[in-house]
Amino acid sequence: MYIAPRPKTSDDPYFALRLALASSLSLMVGLLIDSDLLLMMPVLIISLMGGMRKAFDVKKSVSSPILIIVLISAFYWLLSYLHVRPILTLLVVFYIAALAYYITLKNGSPLGMIILIAIVMMSVSGAKSTLALAFIHTAMVEAAITTFVLIPLLYWLLPTRATEPLPEEYQPDSHGYLLERAVLRAAVLMALLGWMYTLLDQSNITLVITAVFTLMFPCKEHQFEEARERSYATLVGGGLALVILTVFGFIGHLSVLFLLTLIAGIFLANRMISGKKPPMVYQFTLSVMMALVCGSLNDQSPVYLTTLRIIMTIVGTLGAVFLYATLERLLIKDAAITAHQAKNPD
Repeated sequence: MYIAPRPKTSDDPYFALRLALASSLSLMVGLLIDSDLLLMMPVLIISLMGGMRKAFDVKKSVSSPILIIVLISAFYWLLSYLHVRPILTLLVVFYIAALAYYITLKNGSPLGMIILIAIVMMSVSGAKSTLALAFIHTAMVEAAITTFVLIPLLYWLLPTRATEPLPEEYQPDSHGYLLERAVLRAAVLMALLGWMYTLLDQSNITLVITAVFTLMFPCKEHQFEEARERSYATLVGGGLALVILTVFGFIGHLSVLFLLTLIAGIFLANRMISGKKPPMVYQFTLSVMMALVCGSLNDQSPVYLTTLRIIMTIVGTLGAVFLYATLERLLIKDAAITAHQAKNPD
């Protein structure tokens, strides 16, 4: 799986300001159009823009939003048709998730991740009702269009010094048993989705999204490291979200919310450049902060609900990694030993 290197001010002196502006402006756009899933506006644009290095990348800023719209629309049609057949729906979601994990393991392509995010978002909303499915479809399309417009605009207003984007080299997984491991990942994801279907609501979708990213990594060591880093980012991002929500609770003006998120965004984006931890930790911290702020704006007790979401995200992420590691140790290694004995009976 490709991980973007640390950004450099020599290539992009406006990196921090641009990313922070994209995050805060997308939040304002979501509030202006009254998006049904407000958190997707900043989370999507942070994910796409935060991974760019050097010059403006047309592939990420233009092709990715279009692909998201196509996938979201396709899954909307599919799940609307299958909604009256819940068992068949679960099987289809499982097969799509397994295929997406297999694509990522096979060639390291981010296509698998985009497929997973799309099917998870639509399946969680579709579990409630077809009306909720339509709302989320609209919200995701709005977020993709906002990203499609804002990223080129901000790169035009705040250009880079570099003239070419950094080429991305995707590394396929080399640990073998790709299909078996993809199926196990999909099974763990379905367990988390079952939790979402039965006990939680779609405002807690970040729990499953975090697990999706964590399980993308090829080996258990990387997964545990990713889970630790994302748990740390969730705690820090949650703390920043609580500060922002507390201040906003006393001074309830959108200009204050914009300014607070912009300051926090600039700080975290600068840490991507010069922080001690890997840049993805600070990027995910920014995503968590914005998601929790967005998810708590309409709640009566934002502090309680934000704290609850932090705990559930950490528990869900670590739980998913431990469950997958256990299943892989019990099933994949046994399969490897059996295959080795079959080839070498002596």
